Amino acid sequence: MQMVTTPIVNSQKLWMVVKRMEPHLIRNQANMEKLLKMLMIHDVSNGDINELWREFESNETYEAKVAHAIIRLSDQIEIEIEM
Repeated sequence: MQMVTTPIVNSQKLWMVVKRMEPHLIRNQANMEKLLKMLMIHDVSNGDINELWREFESNETYEAKVAHAIIRLSDQIEIEIEM
């Protein structure tokens, strides 16, 4: 069995670890938003980030248009968070 490691797999693993640690992190007043942002960019190089940001800002590619649509949709969704 071959282990597959991709940025998506790494992100999923990181997310699962954070979810398991969430009670401890909240007790210690961790800024969860900041922590998750750090983890999201952890596997992405600066060049990749700049290129993707320019593409997102131009809103010309299919992926950029979908990303903008998802952001607009998520703004309309209310989520109840227990703290």
